[in-house]
Amino acid sequence: MVVTVEYTAQLKRAAGTAREEFELSESSTLLDLVNAITDRHGEELTRMLKSPDGTPQSTVIPFVGDDQARWSASTALRDGVTITLLSPISGG
Repeated sequence: MVVTVEYTAQLKRAAGTAREEFELSESSTLLDLVNAITDRHGEELTRMLKSPDGTPQSTVIPFVGDDQARWSASTALRDGVTITLLSPISGG
């Protein structure tokens, strides 16, 4: 299956793109996707997406389609879905 990932804010800068596609196995979950993302990209994006223990950062909020999701969701992603990764934005 192919899913599209959209990055926001500093995640977009670290990924070097606002949007990209990933080919995953049919049973892939959000955890599988975050591993695929960090395998493709460098250390900067990995630090933003994963805690030192390798779990997804709780400050990054994933959306599957229009619905907010939890990183721990065991539901398989669907072919053609767009996952948006929303990162916190600082400023005043």
